[in-house]
Amino acid sequence: MYEQKAQTAISQAEEMYRNAQEELARPEEDVVPYSVCRNAFKSVNKYLSGYLLQHGVDIHASMSLDALLSQCQAINPKFNDLNLDPLYSTSEPEDVWMDMDVVKEYIDIASKTRAMVGQS
Repeated sequence: MYEQKAQTAISQAEEMYRNAQEELARPEEDVVPYSVCRNAFKSVNKYLSGYLLQHGVDIHASMSLDALLSQCQAINPKFNDLNLDPLYSTSEPEDVWMDMDVVKEYIDIASKTRAMVGQS
């Protein structure tokens, strides 16, 4: 049961990650930062969820990224190196979606998460 859910979560994460990468590959003036950030953020959630499911951990849709990360850290200390703070670092969400430096941070976090769950 968990294996099928894990594969589904990882597949969804891969699709979201690819969508974010494709959007970012456009000329900078054509990039929709919101799309990149949203897909990168969701891919991190799905990668962490998939990792936990692969290890037989029951997860719930309402779990925060911090809760997912904490459980991943309990399974494997390599996740201690993953810092999700930049995903929550702004008080003005509109600013995040328009800043290319933040967009690149989101992609970087998604890439690191992807590598940690073995999808690199």
